[in-house]
Amino acid sequence: MSTNKKVLTIIIVMMLAVSFLSTIVFIYNFKVFSIQNTTEKAISIAQNVRDGLTSHMVNGTMDKRDLFLSNIAKNQNIDNFHLYRAPSVVEEYGVGYENETIATPMEKVSLETASIQTKLYESLSSVTLKVSIPYIASSQSNPNCISCHTTANNGDVLGVISMDLEVSSTRIEGIKIALKILLIVIVLLVFAIYIAKYFIKPYVKLFDDLENGISRAYRGDFTYTIDTTLTNEAGNVAEKLNELSEIYKFKKTIESDANKLAIFHRIIYILESKCNIKNFLFFEIDNDSKEREIIHNTIDDNIRNFNNDSNMCRASRLSSNVSSNDFDDICLNCLQESNEYICLYYAITNECSLVIHIQTENNQELMNVKDHIPIIDNYLDMAKPVIESKILMEQLKKTTLIDPMTSLYNRRFLTELLDSNIPNRTTQEHIHSILMLDIDFFKQVNDTYGHDIGDTVIKSLALIMNESVRDSDMAVRYGGEEFLILLLNSTKEQTLVIANKIKERFLSLEFTSQSETFRKTLSIGISHYPDDSKSLWKVIKYADEALYLAKNTGRNKIVEYDSSIS
Repeated sequence: MSTNKKVLTIIIVMMLAVSFLSTIVFIYNFKVFSIQNTTEKAISIAQNVRDGLTSHMVNGTMDKRDLFLSNIAKNQNIDNFHLYRAPSVVEEYGVGYENETIATPMEKVSLETASIQTKLYESLSSVTLKVSIPYIASSQSNPNCISCHTTANNGDVLGVISMDLEVSSTRIEGIKIALKILLIVIVLLVFAIYIAKYFIKPYVKLFDDLENGISRAYRGDFTYTIDTTLTNEAGNVAEKLNELSEIYKFKKTIESDANKLAIFHRIIYILESKCNIKNFLFFEIDNDSKEREIIHNTIDDNIRNFNNDSNMCRASRLSSNVSSNDFDDICLNCLQESNEYICLYYAITNECSLVIHIQTENNQELMNVKDHIPIIDNYLDMAKPVIESKILMEQLKKTTLIDPMTSLYNRRFLTELLDSNIPNRTTQEHIHSILMLDIDFFKQVNDTYGHDIGDTVIKSLALIMNESVRDSDMAVRYGGEEFLILLLNSTKEQTLVIANKIKERFLSLEFTSQSETFRKTLSIGISHYPDDSKSLWKVIKYADEALYLAKNTGRNKIVEYDSSIS
């Protein structure tokens, strides 16, 4: 059974129990009240009868008391109106009427105990209260009982008057009142159900959702979302839990992202969509080189003197958040005349930090941004270990793809590149070219001058290669003293120009070992994609064959591949 049904059931049961107990208590109290009220009425009648009989006795008209008693019974709607004389009165004044000397069991008890006796008789059609009331002699009464009843003492019972009083009308009134109470209870029950449905139900639903969410979280699933219409403190709790769920999903998503740049773009999405931040600058800082690189910028005109030096950023220099309302013109690199701003600093690793510079039109908007800072902090805290992991993976990958001596790409990088995303789009004017380069008689350098000089020669060639090609081209140490250059979208004429430039610059270098100087030459083989082959691996093979031909035909030359070489 759901919590909502449980709550409704408890409310209904409690209301029914309260109504049942209230009705029982009311009926009981009403019954006691009715008996008490009727008994008081009977006592009042008995007093009137006593006073009337006393008057008859004083006036000497006791023989007419029967008419008086019958009128009393008629006027008061009394049944079985009966007067019983005590033995002392019978002894003094005689037996009186025949029925005045016959005592019922109740009258005998009342006579013996000098107490009022009552008994209720109930049936489906009527309710009757029998009452027996003793007349007790007293010298303090007016008139003085002892003055007439000379044989009696104070406290003696002179007689008992009995009567049956109908209380059915009182019971009917009680039933009516009880029904009214029941009706009120039913109305209250319906109202309570309404309250439970429209006011308590959202809280119960929130409790159920919390229970489900916590159960899923216990099993490792933090994706459960709580949907509630509440806007008070309970609604805030649901909102924060949903936020935690979104942050968890964010973390699960970025863990599968390819690199840190993809994570940065997701953080930008969070800032724009969830925090409604539009004008901001997001940049990454290299803590070693003190350089910063812009990742996202929507406020180009609002940043003064921006450059790559992270020391120009106060937040980066202090490793803390900086707000324009902390102090007037607190950061000299940010405009403050017409805008307010805040810079959020996040340390990711020892080598990497992030800064988010947010600009607002006024102070109120800045306060709204500050309200979102805990949310931004939560997302960045969750992203921090993942970004750190991506940076580490990139560094590890870089170390496996870069030749440590020359800082050129290695053969493994070339393999991954050609097996993945080398562009195969080309036109008649734009082709890809492969240059295979080899230092002539390089073994003699190591044998004659040592490996340190050999390393210097290799590094010098790598430097010339890097300086001679474009950023889009790729220079690779293919193995030992053999190198490869991939020229993307380069004409055959441009390729020859670059090859000759590298060859001549290398030839112009002088290397010194102790007091001896020497020069070295290059042999270069060239092939073209897709003219020589539509497979880049075959183009590399053909460039290698052209290089082999260059070395076998005199060295220090450039040979372009043609089909006659193979």
